[in-house]
Amino acid sequence: MANTTTAAELVVKRFLSDFWKEWIRTNRFARYTGTSNNNVIVIKEGRQQIEIPLVTRLKGQGVSGSSTLRGNGEKIGNYGLTLTPTYYRNAVEFDKEEMEKPAIDLMRAGRSLLMDWAKELIRDQDIDGFGAIYDGTTYANYGSSEAGANDTYQTNNDDRLLFGALVSNLAAGDFTASLATLDNTADKLSASTGSLAKRLAEAADPHIRPLRTNNDDEEYFIMFCDPYAFRDLQADDAMVNANRDARERGVNNPLFTGGDLLYDGVIYRKIPEIADFIDGTTGTNGAWGGLATADGLNTAGASGIRVGVNFLCGQQALSFGLGQRPMLRVDRTYDYGFQPGVAVELKQDIQKSYFNNVQHGVVSVFTAALKD
Repeated sequence: MANTTTAAELVVKRFLSDFWKEWIRTNRFARYTGTSNNNVIVIKEGRQQIEIPLVTRLKGQGVSGSSTLRGNGEKIGNYGLTLTPTYYRNAVEFDKEEMEKPAIDLMRAGRSLLMDWAKELIRDQDIDGFGAIYDGTTYANYGSSEAGANDTYQTNNDDRLLFGALVSNLAAGDFTASLATLDNTADKLSASTGSLAKRLAEAADPHIRPLRTNNDDEEYFIMFCDPYAFRDLQADDAMVNANRDARERGVNNPLFTGGDLLYDGVIYRKIPEIADFIDGTTGTNGAWGGLATADGLNTAGASGIRVGVNFLCGQQALSFGLGQRPMLRVDRTYDYGFQPGVAVELKQDIQKSYFNNVQHGVVSVFTAALKD
């Protein structure tokens, strides 16, 4: 007796109407972003140009006793930063023939994916902002700036740039030479390097305002870290001992979770996507991989080793000019409604805060950070 076999074209095919999508990491800067001036990334809203003023503290000696004050007063230093939000858009498009084939709702999937795209765009522009140089004329990232602009940037910010474990690693007026001092023995990110960066922030002039202070007037800063530099910090003896002996015991200890680290008033937060800007090769990724006088941060250290960059921040480090929050738009009219589409639209300008050619709220920390 022969059993009946069902023809392939008659086999019922079942497809889930729900869909999976590729995971994206949430924006790890979001906790430190807001409209208040005490945030690391400060949002200022405006549709066109947004002007952000800065007035500097008074530094004069004043007068004492019966000395005449009139005519011996002091000018108020004042500077401005201009943000010009521009539109960013992306879309997914269909036609009815293709939309009817799968069981999943392609329009719904498109909406979700476009909002994810907008979130990643904001995160990547945050990172590129932290890595921006300004020489008084040109605002650019590490990869697209010319050697002379990099050198001028370093000269203007030499009290808020740290190359490895020693302030003396900075080669005056030569950004590329400063990077080339970094070796993989002494110049990895460590607790002592972070403490040195904090001291630079405390001594910088104009001052860098701490992220927060507690009731005892203790000051805290946050360092956003290249992932390979963060790996080195996790293995640093001082950091390991602090987490083992001084932090809470149990599964929530950073030794087990890999979460934020804290030492000497510095919070350390890993930003995995910083590595994309140093090591990537397409699109926004790899934007810091092409220094004008070297192959890039990925080969800029001693003997061509990779350099990671970390950003110790106080308040107002980045300025976020917000013209329009991400908004979805659906078009069902094209080709008489046969080819619908959905788009996301946002308007913004994210820049490192520069006043009088000086990065306002950041100490940039370059360390040896080999990629494993």
